[in-house]
Amino acid sequence: MNHLPSDGVFTSGEWPLLRLLTFLLAISVSAHAQMRQFKTSVEPLSGENFAGSCSFELSLPAPAKRVRAVWLTYDRGYDISRYYTDPEVVAFADKHAIALMLAHQCPAKEPPSHEPGEMDMDPSRGVARSVFAALDTFSQQANHPEISSSKLILLGFSGTGALFAHFVGYAPDRVMAAILTNSGQSDPYGMNRVNLPPEAIGVPELIIVGGADDVGGTQRNFDYFQRYRSGGAPWVFLLQNGIPHCCVINTKSFVLNWLDEIMKLRKPAPMKPLRRIDDRGGWVGFIQPCETAKNDHWGEPLWNVCSATIQPFNRPTASNQLESGWFPDRKLALDWLTFIQQKEHPANSFPNQPK
Repeated sequence: MNHLPSDGVFTSGEWPLLRLLTFLLAISVSAHAQMRQFKTSVEPLSGENFAGSCSFELSLPAPAKRVRAVWLTYDRGYDISRYYTDPEVVAFADKHAIALMLAHQCPAKEPPSHEPGEMDMDPSRGVARSVFAALDTFSQQANHPEISSSKLILLGFSGTGALFAHFVGYAPDRVMAAILTNSGQSDPYGMNRVNLPPEAIGVPELIIVGGADDVGGTQRNFDYFQRYRSGGAPWVFLLQNGIPHCCVINTKSFVLNWLDEIMKLRKPAPMKPLRRIDDRGGWVGFIQPCETAKNDHWGEPLWNVCSATIQPFNRPTASNQLESGWFPDRKLALDWLTFIQQKEHPANSFPNQPK
């Protein structure tokens, strides 16, 4: 689009807008120019279930700042990987001194699911060690030694959503928060097989599902949420009505708002323990599900959200509503309510997706 006047001359009223646009462009170019990026690969050790080396990338949006946390995303396709380069995510990382890390698919020698090219979703069989080894290397490459001990924000989709659910139980002291999207995996590492130790229940989780996701499922993810939320886990369940096994970049606004609050509560810092969240206060969200007469591939029901409400913690709830999330304040609860009340959510997160 051409923003120049047709005669090439700006009026006095147009100059302030031009100056503003020039200033914003300069800021954008400066931010892009100062970002530093690194790559590394980690070779498997004897006994680890890797078919070959695992590749990682790291970006430092604010290289002059001491890194407070590392946001780790597994490349599981175009939609989820966009979080690594999205301008709003990069700006958020700059503001909070977060390093962004992208892990690429690392196929197993013998996939437990028997799917060719699939990963081993048991973090103890090499995945966790490869992540920590990559962090050690990045700390040296970037001259930021604190990266080695930085707390992690985990973002996984599908099988890596299940992986990160298990990862929280494997290393709860290193995980600031986990975002599990459309999570699902065949036995033995599906969401129904996650057993968290007591110290892991305090790790905040945001569980995002699609109402038409016959791969990851709706009910299985909600059962996982409900199992630990009933024990005080400061978790949120967010359902996208009518969405299949895809499309989580459209939850970005809520993801960033949620993480912003979690950063304040957890106060991540290298070599210091994360603060535990007290959920005896704040706000709680509730939903009323409506089944769709469709099932996932396990035969369990798929459903959307018919209605939702929020209210302060410890208020009586209606018998036909299910608790679906804890929020530290009313503003975040309203953000969740606004999103989850949409009758339809856009499935437009892929390139050339028809409108």
